[in-house]
Amino acid sequence: MTKPSGAAAYAAIEAAMGRLLARIDGPATLTIARLASEAGVSRATLYRAPELLDRFRAALEQRNPDNRTAPNSDRIGELGAEIATSRGRESDEIRDLRRSAVTMALSLLVAPSSEPMPSTVESAAAMDYVLVPAIECKSNGDRS
Repeated sequence: MTKPSGAAAYAAIEAAMGRLLARIDGPATLTIARLASEAGVSRATLYRAPELLDRFRAALEQRNPDNRTAPNSDRIGELGAEIATSRGRESDEIRDLRRSAVTMALSLLVAPSSEPMPSTVESAAAMDYVLVPAIECKSNGDRS
């Protein structure tokens, strides 16, 4: 059995656990942080007594078997994977939307017959083209 920094701390944690579990407070007040505070020790000291934490958690589970406040590490992993997948899809969608926007912008350009059509918005700007709404498309040098 791993003991916290001293026998006094171990005894304080056990006493605090007994006091907290004897109260009729709701399960929201029965937390690891509250146990550490009640015992007058830091959470780090409390975590150095894993067998006491296991007993405390078991008592909480026995007291409230439907308690869903404790994090489920498997579910957390699943949710993390879902988030990563969603972010990947969003990045792909944004990239596709940007390509579509460039394609649409380029389709609005009108090139003089002797010059090739620019392939990007940047190259169109360098060639002095302007994007104008719908049918009336003109080059910067062709203002009439």
